[in-house]
Amino acid sequence: MDLDRLLNPSSLAVVGASAKPGKVGNVILGNLKEGDFRLYPVNPKEKQILGLRCYSDLSSLPEVPDVAILAVSATTSLPITIECVRLGVPFVIVVAGGFAEIGLEGGSIQDLMLAAIRGSGTRLLGPNTMGLLIPKRKLDTLFLPKERSPRPAHGPIALISQSGSVMVGLYELAEDARVGLGACIGIGNKADLNENDFLKYFGKDEDTKCISLYLESFSSGREFAESARKISHRKPIVAAKVGRTPSAQKAASSHTGAIASGTDLMVRGVFRQNGIVQVDDDQELLDISQALSCLDHLEGNRIAIVGSGGGYGVVATDYVTSESNGYGLTLAPLAEGTKERLRKLSPYFASVHNPVDLTGDVTNKMYDEVLEVLQDEHSIDAILLILLFQPPGMTIGMVDVAEKWARDGKKPIVICCTGGGYTRPVLQRLNERGIPAYGSISRSVHALGSLWERGRYLGSFKSAASKDAK
Repeated sequence: MDLDRLLNPSSLAVVGASAKPGKVGNVILGNLKEGDFRLYPVNPKEKQILGLRCYSDLSSLPEVPDVAILAVSATTSLPITIECVRLGVPFVIVVAGGFAEIGLEGGSIQDLMLAAIRGSGTRLLGPNTMGLLIPKRKLDTLFLPKERSPRPAHGPIALISQSGSVMVGLYELAEDARVGLGACIGIGNKADLNENDFLKYFGKDEDTKCISLYLESFSSGREFAESARKISHRKPIVAAKVGRTPSAQKAASSHTGAIASGTDLMVRGVFRQNGIVQVDDDQELLDISQALSCLDHLEGNRIAIVGSGGGYGVVATDYVTSESNGYGLTLAPLAEGTKERLRKLSPYFASVHNPVDLTGDVTNKMYDEVLEVLQDEHSIDAILLILLFQPPGMTIGMVDVAEKWARDGKKPIVICCTGGGYTRPVLQRLNERGIPAYGSISRSVHALGSLWERGRYLGSFKSAASKDAK
């Protein structure tokens, strides 16, 4: 199924558009006004809204829109959906709640909507959905004002979320960290279009480097696994599957009408077999997606730690090597020749073992020279670079140094910057330049662990493909 007219439309109608500020139909129309497409407000009580001519109904429009957004109640959505089918509208986005998530009464309305589109050329997103956010196209069907909910810039991650609130929380986290998102898709009750439809679409989309999912249930677990298996060897898939406990499953049912399917143990097994990196919450989903979209995978698990604070090096070593709290990584053993070269570049009291501690006398130049030396160390599969900007020898110019080695160096780099208000803009600049950077040691090492997890999967995939070929 081609979703291009939904995600890249030429024309949209907002049914229930409102002239009253703060109303759902007013906010959606205002957000969409910034996009480059033909936009039609529909409201029989208005002649003009936000400077746009208003139409009394869908049949009065000068063309059949690619997408109709229904900013009306659940009961009103049903006859309008029937009208969309009659007119041949390809895609309908139903914003309202009050469907299967509230029980039998709402479920019956949802069933009637599905019956209306069955066998037609009309597809439905939702109901009970935030809709779409495609930053590159300024396609924004959300009913949240931008001043309260800042949108992220364009980037390589496609987010598919069953929860509208989680989707919003994620893209706000992304915006704050300056991590770009290519798409945010709220599937809501997923009565028709579901995670499998969008997984397949973004699996083929060249601009998407990583697919991220927040799911409370599977529309078809078998189809999901089969699609993931075909995609995951080409691009990373990260998923948070929640509703792992009976109480959480009950909460999911009242939230999106979801029936959580599969035990936690079974889901973890299916994800592992099909190359899906599993995470537990929204912050992890963004962190790991960011790392995988930038670096894809690691070839090995030997990590060199470079920093200027001995304590953070010890903390990082614990996370790298711990059997209980670690991520399947090891410290890279540095050759004596490498350590000798590092001694010539560092203060006499610095540590040139792994972790490398350049002390409070560190400078941008010292980091630059040390990173150059480490490019020739064959035992290193990746570098954890711990940047502390409190020492006087460190400046914002270190961002350029980090970018140079992240872009042109032989070793993948993940960065940790700890600190407060002075450090936060540095993290943002690093992320804007496509370098995975995090505000804590644990998040940075977790990102490295996930890169290695994907590396192992790709290795086993290639091995299995080689055996099949023989």
